[in-house]
Amino acid sequence: MPLPSILLKMVFFMRRFFLLSLFIGMIAFSYACWIEPNRIVVEHVVIPDEILWRAWGETKIVQLSDLHIDHPGKREAKLARMVTDLKPDLIVITGDMVQWEKNPAPAMAFVESLHAPLGVYCVLGDSDMSAGRQQCLFCHTAGNVHQQRDHPRMFKNSCRTVDLDESGRTMVVAGFFVEDEGNAVDRQTPFHGLPDQNSPLLVLNHFSDGWDEALGDRPRLWLAGDTHGGQIRLPDFLWERLHVVDYPRYRAGLFSDGGHKWLYVNRGIGTTGSFPFRFGVPPEITVISFQGR
Repeated sequence: MPLPSILLKMVFFMRRFFLLSLFIGMIAFSYACWIEPNRIVVEHVVIPDEILWRAWGETKIVQLSDLHIDHPGKREAKLARMVTDLKPDLIVITGDMVQWEKNPAPAMAFVESLHAPLGVYCVLGDSDMSAGRQQCLFCHTAGNVHQQRDHPRMFKNSCRTVDLDESGRTMVVAGFFVEDEGNAVDRQTPFHGLPDQNSPLLVLNHFSDGWDEALGDRPRLWLAGDTHGGQIRLPDFLWERLHVVDYPRYRAGLFSDGGHKWLYVNRGIGTTGSFPFRFGVPPEITVISFQGR
């Protein structure tokens, strides 16, 4: 007995809907797996702060984060070219240079290939700590654990005063070492060589936790990573409920306490090995500059 025409139409519609959904899903999966993770975006961020601008002037900072390098390939070659073309005065990397539990040597070879007139400065992230005894490569030259690397310069609760120009203008770059997000930087974190309490700080830390409480009231720009921006674009209320990111409010972008404390969270370049996708959250190079209000 033939099916009524309305049922035939419904079956035909459902079949077309299923095939269309499957087709769209395959395109979305392919994009999230192979296209967007390699679509590096340059974000230009201007910090409107009179104190930071007076201290650091026209200094151009390029921030990278969460490289998660296992074997450098086309993406890393493209990234290096893009950074060079931006002509930064200073390059900073806020942790997770190597993929989880991988040999850090390829990641360090990539970082060593980056150059800027005022230097390249880094802090470690939690994936860098997973390298075991090989993590010594981050701070020391190969085969010599007694010689501290100067390029790139790795910070562990330490700082360096960088001469910006011949007029005597300087920038204090400070790097915190925190093994995981549960151990926040606070006022009691040991720190070596921090200059007087009035000079602004460029703070590097893999995590954003503590950015507005540590270091008292001194002006600072705190640069962080870790979150990868979530890797998948979702509404804020879903991030609050999913508990995938410990501090979903500071998932990515620029934040301020309303005074002279600033936080910027970079979306990162790489992805975690267990979730190698990005959708609506492309890899990021951040270019930071300053202006007076």
